[in-house]
Order: sequence, then C-alpha cells, then structure tokens
Amino acid sequence: MNNRKEVAVVLVTYNRKNLLLEAIDGVLSQTTKVDHIFIVDNNSTDGTRTMLHEKFGNNINFTLIFLQENTGSAGGFHYGVKKAYEEGYQWVWFLDDDVSPESSCLDVMFSYKNISKCIHPNKKFLDGSQFMWEALFSPSMGSINFMNNVSFQNGKDFTFVNIGCFEGMLINRDIIAKIGFPDRRFFIGGDDVIYGFESSLHTNVIFLKNAFLKKLIPVSEKQKPTALYYSIRNQFLLIKHLKELGLFRPARFYPFLLMNIIFSMTRHVFTTRSSKTPWYVVRAVFDGLRGKFYKMK
Repeated sequence: MNNRKEVAVVLVTYNRKNLLLEAIDGVLSQTTKVDHIFIVDNNSTDGTRTMLHEKFGNNINFTLIFLQENTGSAGGFHYGVKKAYEEGYQWVWFLDDDVSPESSCLDVMFSYKNISKCIHPNKKFLDGSQFMWEALFSPSMGSINFMNNVSFQNGKDFTFVNIGCFEGMLINRDIIAKIGFPDRRFFIGGDDVIYGFESSLHTNVIFLKNAFLKKLIPVSEKQKPTALYYSIRNQFLLIKHLKELGLFRPARFYPFLLMNIIFSMTRHVFTTRSSKTPWYVVRAVFDGLRGKFYKMK
C-alpha cells in the first residue's frame, strides 16, 4: 500500500476477532493492492479492540474506528464509508468480518470498472456452493426476485442486478456523492438492498462470475427472532426511501407486505417453535409504523 487514494476497504466487525484476522489476510493478499483499510469495530466485547490495537495500531495503512455502541452493519458501514469518502478515496470496497476475498478478487472486479461504478463479486460457501445472487428488486412491491444465477449458467461472465450486498460491494465515490452514505437507521437487514437499488439509478450495477469471496461461516437455515424483527420493521424504512425516490406504490406494496409478514411469521414459528415469534412481529410492525428505527431497545 502507498499514498495513493484509489481504493479503500471498509471492514465492519463485531465480536469475531479470529474471523476478522482471516478477512484482513484476504485483503492484504490481493494482487491489486488496496491503498487503505478502515476497520470499524461495533463496540466488540471479545477482545477485538485490544487485538486491533496490538496488530495494526501503529500501521499507517490502517485506520481503526472504535464505536461506543453496536450500531449494526448499517451503522458501521455508514461511519466507515463516510470516513473513506471524506478522505478522498475513489473506490470504496465494503467487506464484512465473515468473508475473505481470494487474491484475484479485486483485480477481476477492477477489470470491469469501465462499465460499472458499483461492482459485486461472487461468493463461495464452506460446502463449495456459490452465491445465488442474480436478482432484480421490484420497488412497487418491495420484493426481490432471485434467478439462480441463470446468466452464469448460460455462459455470461457478469450480469446486471439492481440491488446491493455489503459483503463485497465495490463502489465509486461518484455514486456515493449522489446517494449518500448507508442509512444507519436500518441497523441490520435491507440496508444494502436499497443502497444497491439507489446506485442502480445512476450506474449499471453488476454481479461477477469469476471474482470470489470466501464465506467463513456456515449459513444458518434458522432465523433468529431479532432478525425476523428487523426484516419486517425495516420494510417501513424501505417505504420512506421509496417515497423519497417517487417510487412508492401503496396499492401494490401494502398487500405484498401483509403477505410477507404472514409468511415470515408462519415459517419462523414452524422452524423455531418459538412462542415469542408473534410478539416480535407485532413489535416490528408497531415500531415501523411509529418510525422507531436503529437498534431494537
């Protein structure tokens, strides 16, 4: 790394210090070197802060941002991207603490920068399967239609999407200047989807076949009650964004939202057998209607 201000990594972490080191190793192994790494710690309690001070506190290529409370991935990326943007970096690479990029990942992504200012890599899971992420977001219904990477199966090396994923998004500062920073009110869930959609209104957002991240933890089939809460509550924050864009269509959005709430609650009860599920759903709707966002208190 050097004094250029071309590519900055924003890596958000919370209580995953061992995985975090693996993620950092992946960044440092890139054949196209990044110029700076901003690590945002969401007030971890597992010794992450001490470890970061010891290993990177005196490294001029790292900026350590220690938040005083857990602001979720949305808050972490808000503060990290804001810092990278204000310091003048041309590209910002979003990374979570449970993914590690393969050494060629950024190199492959950069080979597409002439056709897109918002680029997403592919992802490999622990079982060897790949990220089925080719998708289109429908603003009228607030829904995402996933297409099982059909474009890759048909021989394409990239495909156009209109959503975002903060596990690997590479975005140009020109787009950040137009859409702002990630909305920290989401806390978790939905923040990257709308950020990618808003990006797609200014550039052709793309998803690549041959640039890879490694997912460092298995994907759980069971959804935590808090995750269910955020997935429902944040739909009401999504409405606010769509209204600002002039794209909110209540006659289509609300019926689909109702069906989604019923389906999500039924699936959660069936998979977890939790008697608390209806309480989380009711609270999510109530908080969403009141505009009570950020972290659930």
